[in-house]
Amino acid sequence: MIQLTNVTKKFADKTAVNNISLYLHPGVITGFLGPNGAGKTTTMRMILGLAAPTSGSISVAGKLYAALEQPLSKIGAMVDASAIDGRLTPRQHLTILATAAGINKSRVDELLGFVGLHKVADKKIKEFSLGMKQRIGIAGSLIGDPETIMMDEPFNGLDVEGIHWLRNLLGDLAKQGKAVLISSHLLSEVQEIADRIIVLARGELIADMGMDEMQNESFSSYVQVQSSNTPLLKKALIEHGAGVDVPESEILHVRKMDIRRIGDIAFAYGIHIYELVKYQPSLEQLFSELVDGKTDYKGINLN
Repeated sequence: MIQLTNVTKKFADKTAVNNISLYLHPGVITGFLGPNGAGKTTTMRMILGLAAPTSGSISVAGKLYAALEQPLSKIGAMVDASAIDGRLTPRQHLTILATAAGINKSRVDELLGFVGLHKVADKKIKEFSLGMKQRIGIAGSLIGDPETIMMDEPFNGLDVEGIHWLRNLLGDLAKQGKAVLISSHLLSEVQEIADRIIVLARGELIADMGMDEMQNESFSSYVQVQSSNTPLLKKALIEHGAGVDVPESEILHVRKMDIRRIGDIAFAYGIHIYELVKYQPSLEQLFSELVDGKTDYKGINLN
């Protein structure tokens, strides 16, 4: 499988990736997240041997990618589906990949049917929509029946049916024991399918954890409380070890303490509770917390 150890990549005076270490686990769908310029694409390109790390090491099945005898059986990748030569047909594109890798050409027809492009297999790719090009890219990533699949923004351009199909596909690949790495800005889709989340910001690894672990982290879930005496309840909860925020007047967000304990403390202080609800933030909210202050490119509000 794929192992990155203390990998750094510098371009002139910019450090795109800074000393990251990670391992892609078989049978696990990993969401690879980060704001624009975080280093995600650079990391994927280094794994594929398209860029060399400045320091550190990357191994694929114990070897450098360039040293693999059958690389497409180890890693299948879709990095930029729009870069596929538009003068080719889907059949020609996949046939070139199969021929270069020594794969039986019957695999081409199999995959054309699998991604739903058999009826347009001999049309020029330049006539296709982005979603159709994505399907060709997905087929190309699967041509060698690889142990690891990496896809950069695979949901882009897909319609509702296509997104549902891709979700099922990625789940099936993981069930087959393959490692799946998905880089995407559509965090709602990642949340639907990912078992694990890796987050980069400004080239640094800031989170690497399972979805269950992330949702149980103290920065994520909280209990929203409204009461008859907000200042007193806040003081009491902090004294008993809770983390308390006041997002707006008369409302408390309480972390590191469960609902029952909050209710018991309020009762002991003679405070009436009007609302006591546990909130589990979405992956988008968690992501925003993780990368807060670590984004290079940020717009401003016009209001």
